[in-house]
Amino acid sequence: MKTKEFASNAEVATLVEAFEAATIPPSQFTHAAHIAVALGYLAELSLADAKARMREKLLHFTARHHVDVYHETLTTFWMRLLDHLAKNHYVDVPLWRRINLIVARWGTAAPVEAHYSRELITSKAAREEWIPPDRLPLAF
Repeated sequence: MKTKEFASNAEVATLVEAFEAATIPPSQFTHAAHIAVALGYLAELSLADAKARMREKLLHFTARHHVDVYHETLTTFWMRLLDHLAKNHYVDVPLWRRINLIVARWGTAAPVEAHYSRELITSKAAREEWIPPDRLPLAF
């Protein structure tokens, strides 16, 4: 199963299904795969609904695999950033191509590091609830 460098929307759908069923191992659910699933949700749902679905499915996924890695601030930050990018910069391309372009350009820690200090983003409070950035305010 592909988790990046997609060639069709069907490949994206397969990843989303595996994530939602929690059949993909955590080691294969990379940052690029997170982005792909998030953009899949955002292609079909409003930001609020996509964010709620991502939270629900991530909590299910982490519980199923017995890993405690859910982070509310990071989830909200990425959902907001990806929604902004999908709506403003990668509009007229198929979903699979949009994902590839966004992962290639934005699929690093740099966006988070630009907005958050290490101290804040690694805090327990940021894991549990949305905390606005302490460096660069969000424009989206």
